Amino acid sequence: MRRTLRLLACAVAGIVLGLTAYSGLVHLGLARSPFAPTLRGDFGLARSDRPGLRVLFVGNSFTFENSLPRLVHDLAAGDPGGRPIYSVEYAAPGWSLNQADKDNGLTKLLRDIKWDVVVLQEKSWLLSFPEDQWRFSTYPFARDLHGKIAASGAQTLLFMTWGYALGDRRTVPHDTYAEMQVRLAEGYSKLGAELGARVAPAGLAWAEALRRRPALDLWADDGRHPGRSGSYLAACVFYAALTGRDPARSRFTAGIDDRQARFLQQVAENLYESEVGSGTA
Repeated sequence: MRRTLRLLACAVAGIVLGLTAYSGLVHLGLARSPFAPTLRGDFGLARSDRPGLRVLFVGNSFTFENSLPRLVHDLAAGDPGGRPIYSVEYAAPGWSLNQADKDNGLTKLLRDIKWDVVVLQEKSWLLSFPEDQWRFSTYPFARDLHGKIAASGAQTLLFMTWGYALGDRRTVPHDTYAEMQVRLAEGYSKLGAELGARVAPAGLAWAEALRRRPALDLWADDGRHPGRSGSYLAACVFYAALTGRDPARSRFTAGIDDRQARFLQQVAENLYESEVGSGTA
């Protein structure tokens, strides 16, 4: 028994020493943190002289799950009359706009490539908090990022996310999806007005799709992150917002059943038209 305990203590000590050493290497820039942002997508095409719309997506797992930027690229590629979209993703697990604003890699990325649009996605629950909290936790960093984006010659597009399928008092002060979604819509709308930036209302598209088909499966198993259909619906919203074109023009369905894909495309297009008609898009 004592031998087992000694071996266990040695193993724990080894793990602690290894993590400490690794943390030191990360601090010195000799190793990469697993929580550092990852650059993926059409980086080479974005840097090239080829005609196309260059879009940088900055966010966290709500952006990189199912590779949302890639879905947007593929929708454009599947639209015979559409303009190519070169989508690049710069995202990290749990990232907030606070962290993005302080990231030197993002500052360099904004400087080195001539982006047309930069998409900003806040941590999924922050803009569902009461207004006095997100004006402190989000606004200063969003304003600073918006200024950097404008200085680079690009436009800012805000990514309105969706509420959780189940309430979680640990992170959001709401019990239901509907309550959280209302607060997110309010938060992103006010942030867009504050910055003078457009909002891609993916969260509102989710709400409308679920209103019309309550059994629709948009979430992953954790009830927070998007499933394949949820990401595809968000991509359709972005395609309409970025190009002004109907996503149904695209033949790309991301492997989703054709009828369901057409329904999701229609929801995104109808929402875009209503936003344009109201002057909010």
